[in-house]
Amino acid sequence: MKRATARVRSVSLSRLRFWFLVTIVFAIPIVIYLPNTEYGYTKSTLFYLGVSLLLALWAVELFFRSQIEISVTRLAWPALGVLGAAALSLVNAENLALSLISFVGLIYFGLLGLLIVNTIESERDMKILLSALLLSASIASVYGLLQYYGKVPGPPGFLGGSLAMISTFGNPNYLAGFLAHLLVPGIALSVMIENRWARLALLIVLIAMTAALVAANSVGAYLAVLFSVIFFFGGMMIFRLRSAIAGQRRWVLAVVILLAITVWLQSPPGPLNALLGRAATLEPTPIERVVQFFQRLWEENSGIARSWNWWIAYEMLKAHPFVGVGLGDYKVEFLEYKARFKETPLGQHYNFYLPRAIQAHNDYVQLIAELGLIGLLAIGFFAGTLIRSAHAFVRSSASPQARLWVVALSAGIVAFLIDASVSFPLHLPASELNLVLFISLLCARSLLGPEPTVTLRSSAKITVGATMLALALVVCFFAYRDWQADIALDEGEAEMNSFRYETARIALERSVALGIAPGKAFYYLGVVYTERGELQRARDYFERSLKTYPTENAYIQLADLSLRLGEPQRAQEHLKTLLRLDPEPTLRLEAEFMQRVLVPLSQGDRTLAWAELAKFLQEHPDYPRGYLALGMLHLERGEREAARAEFERGLAVIAQLKQKILQRLDQIQRSRRLADPDELTQLRARAAALAQMEGQLKELIAQLR
Repeated sequence: MKRATARVRSVSLSRLRFWFLVTIVFAIPIVIYLPNTEYGYTKSTLFYLGVSLLLALWAVELFFRSQIEISVTRLAWPALGVLGAAALSLVNAENLALSLISFVGLIYFGLLGLLIVNTIESERDMKILLSALLLSASIASVYGLLQYYGKVPGPPGFLGGSLAMISTFGNPNYLAGFLAHLLVPGIALSVMIENRWARLALLIVLIAMTAALVAANSVGAYLAVLFSVIFFFGGMMIFRLRSAIAGQRRWVLAVVILLAITVWLQSPPGPLNALLGRAATLEPTPIERVVQFFQRLWEENSGIARSWNWWIAYEMLKAHPFVGVGLGDYKVEFLEYKARFKETPLGQHYNFYLPRAIQAHNDYVQLIAELGLIGLLAIGFFAGTLIRSAHAFVRSSASPQARLWVVALSAGIVAFLIDASVSFPLHLPASELNLVLFISLLCARSLLGPEPTVTLRSSAKITVGATMLALALVVCFFAYRDWQADIALDEGEAEMNSFRYETARIALERSVALGIAPGKAFYYLGVVYTERGELQRARDYFERSLKTYPTENAYIQLADLSLRLGEPQRAQEHLKTLLRLDPEPTLRLEAEFMQRVLVPLSQGDRTLAWAELAKFLQEHPDYPRGYLALGMLHLERGEREAARAEFERGLAVIAQLKQKILQRLDQIQRSRRLADPDELTQLRARAAALAQMEGQLKELIAQLR
């Protein structure tokens, strides 16, 4: 009786685990929480909490069974190889805490795959799970389409158009890539579903996804869909899968025709855009986008920009060829290796500013840079094992429908792989979910099979269960704290931008206390304590920020603080480091001014400072800080009228610069295009600095009257 009760409980827990898995798969793509700094942060937190709860449910289930058989699949050893390569890469990590976040993420996506394989019991479960993800995708698609037509708010200041389609992803390209991965598997699922009403509902889902995909106008997503479709039809022909859809030919034809009509209607010159007031001339057609892609990619520097991201990754690989710079460390090491790249003959051809990149815009390049050649071999072993298993199955399986499943899911993986060559879906939670789901469904019992398996009994079962519970609790604890830290960071940044420094300090210090690697919070605290006049503490925060959030601005701040603390030699070191990093033009000008004028002034060499200041203003007559410094030098000599004249020249220059900033902001506003967030931040920071200097100059002029 006890055994029967335990069996019933374990079966109930297993189904509870399945339906909770369905809920998690449905929720991750569409969840957003505006108090976070970006949409992906909320999705990552939900992912960690959701998988932790799934692990806890599985652990409880272990305690109710006398023994349990776990399918580890043929990918077990290759997956452990990838994990081992990632662990080896941590020896070179600049900041271990930051790299551990990426490492735990890798473990958790692997555990999610294991959970999916051991939770799905039938083909019906596979259909439900994939349908949940497709339903979620359709909700994100409808939301994005409403933004496209200006019916609901998109990014601030942008009403309608492709680049207003941030949906629940924060970026139209992220949405488009996510949809591109799912389109072919979704079409195949519509063929395999037998219920008429369910099939009709899925058709509506596919139409919404196709419309959003066309509206997003992402070349990378178009290429992903194109290669996915080619792969699917190639697989159908090579493995003779026409019998799998023999009784559904009318349905397949209807789906293809309806989706083609959707593409025509939704395309910029189509009737739907005209009917709803979207001018066709604002957006090129999808075909034009593909034709113009490579030319535009290089002529407009987007391709060049991505190429230098890749060359910088190559510099990382040259420095650490076997184990890489460390998982997740590309963004931390970027500035240092940018400087090394600029010193090479090839790097000297890139004679324009190279902004700091968080991702390489090519997941293959970034993975090789972070994991090295050992990581490349491990990933190749994993991919090769999956390909070999899938190929053997479709050549030998007697079931046409099972073979159709394998080809359709593989087509989804192909779309992901193409997307990864021009973007970074491996670093986007919803897109990562697609990849893990496709691979896990391929390894389900009804497809590539459960072998090999591991049977757990008595003490081994308890040990594994206790380990899973402990891991789930620890990850939940830190994930929730880090989520709260990000909310506090967003609040602190907003308060700081509104010049409420005390409330900003409280929020940012809370973020530091809760966060795992709070580099950005350290930087902002440096700004706050500088405004409060606590210079030593500000310098400490800026130095700490460089370990996880290295920016060019931190070096200029450190140089300025060193001068104010009477340490010109230390300031000179920071300025040399900054100039070696080849900063953006405004920051370079500031650094050169400090190096040539302010450092000699701080050292008491007035003669050199006068000479360098005169040369500097001759070279850069639109640099207002130079007139402020020159006026102060005149005041030291008692030359009040000369000082006043220099201050007034500074005010005139500031007025011209402010006008240029306003014109650029207006241009961004009228372009109906999403601006680069870094450019907007720099423009606003520049405007704030000019306003502060303007107030200082006006106050000095008033004192001289």
